[in-house]
Amino acid sequence: MKRKKGRAERKRPTKKAAVTPIKRDRRAKLENTGRIVGRYSSDYETLTSRQRAAYDRTTNLISDLRGGEGSYTQLLRKHHLSSRTARKYAGRDLLGGARGKPVRASKADRRVRELMFPKSVGDVPKGIRNSRDATKLSEFFNDRYKLESGKMSARDFEAKWLDVHIAGEKVFADADAILQMADAGELKVEHLYASTGGAQ
Repeated sequence: MKRKKGRAERKRPTKKAAVTPIKRDRRAKLENTGRIVGRYSSDYETLTSRQRAAYDRTTNLISDLRGGEGSYTQLLRKHHLSSRTARKYAGRDLLGGARGKPVRASKADRRVRELMFPKSVGDVPKGIRNSRDATKLSEFFNDRYKLESGKMSARDFEAKWLDVHIAGEKVFADADAILQMADAGELKVEHLYASTGGAQ
């Protein structure tokens, strides 16, 4: 006669641990929240020419949106971007947009910008990784234009810019040398951005 199993001996059915599949849209969500978009900034030099162009146009859109140059929709058209591409390369630098809220730019960013930088040999391209540095550099070029056009004295220009460092490098602010270079046609900066022609 077979012995019946007691309660302790009876095997209880074990529940299989629920396995959560990786969602396909996880990557898109991370991009929209800016968690992986940083790789575009850190690996800017390795981007393809097409990716870099999209990244640069997105940077220009962010700068224009921050400066109140138009609505998000208007700036998408201006910079030839889809909203999906802009979100992809902007990450956390584009905020809002949900539940009817307007899209806005972050107050500052650490995006890579290929800008012209003033040196003793002239203006040369330089990668700037901070929006505040880009704004400061834009201010320098505005003042230099005033110096060249006689709207700012050499003394005032040098008092403001001599020994000033931007992005860890000293700007060239010798007023006499700058005026000589301008007369020789060596300073022909039509825009601050070296690669795209955008404005900060």
